[in-house]
Amino acid sequence: MRSDWTAGVRALARAVLMTGVASLVTSLSITGSARAQAGNPNPTLAAPATPMHIRILRVQEEVVRERRWDFLIAALDHTTPAYGPYVIDAYPEPMSTQREIEEVITGRLINVIASDPGHPDLNAQAIPIAIPIDKGLLGYRVALIRRDQQARINEVNDIQGLRLLNVGQGQDWGDVPVYRFNKIPLVTASHYDQLFPMLVHRRFDLFPRGVLEITPELISFRTQYPEMAIDTHLLIRYSYAQFFYVNKADPLIAQRIRDGLEAMRKDGSFDALFQRNFGQAVADLHLDRRVLIELTNPFVPSWVPVERKELWLDPVTAGKPG
Repeated sequence: MRSDWTAGVRALARAVLMTGVASLVTSLSITGSARAQAGNPNPTLAAPATPMHIRILRVQEEVVRERRWDFLIAALDHTTPAYGPYVIDAYPEPMSTQREIEEVITGRLINVIASDPGHPDLNAQAIPIAIPIDKGLLGYRVALIRRDQQARINEVNDIQGLRLLNVGQGQDWGDVPVYRFNKIPLVTASHYDQLFPMLVHRRFDLFPRGVLEITPELISFRTQYPEMAIDTHLLIRYSYAQFFYVNKADPLIAQRIRDGLEAMRKDGSFDALFQRNFGQAVADLHLDRRVLIELTNPFVPSWVPVERKELWLDPVTAGKPG
């Protein structure tokens, strides 16, 4: 009996040891520690040894969100020599936009979020990093439509025509007030996934998406909803962008992300990552050939760096000679 008990203890000890080793390997694979140790350009700069924990919502197969995290991870890698190693703690369960905002404000499950500035509670109760990670392309909107509605949409050439159509949006999305301010008829849903079948079943006419979102979404949903297509006629534009926000209890994380993004902008790696992730998708939408409808957005917070022209991209004119 005693030998069985001893063997059991030894087996448990081995399991704990192996679990610890596996956890260490996993942590190193998603941290910047190894790269920092190899590539610290200033070995006299003593970075903290304790990893900085970055807690994010990281849902499997969410392509658009994952590309935003590419910029976060690159910024963290850029700053590892100064700030030390980091660990990405991923919360994998989907949540609504409002729930995600509440979580980053409280810091219970996540402490970093990528979001737009259309949420007053997020702007007031979290730390915004005032560098648009999408260069403002979230404000350039191309719509998902039913394929059989293209001819009807081709007749729309101004905001008055747009007001004759119904637009679908998530009920807690930050751009809902923009459409309402511009008197665009809205149909809303409580969950993102509900909007695709609602479009197909003619609950509304247009599902405007950011130009960086729409192609991955069509690819993800077109097997399930083959009637869905990308409109080829309209481009809706209003002042909007994606930013990182950090829980107020973590100002050092906020400073680190800000420093990393600024360093990337200066050394050209921000533009290189942007082009690699989004360049072809934007080009394929032929934005310069579309009818542009401008909407007014009076809700842009004062911290948004609209004066820093180098941070923004106009995809309609970027390729045209000056």
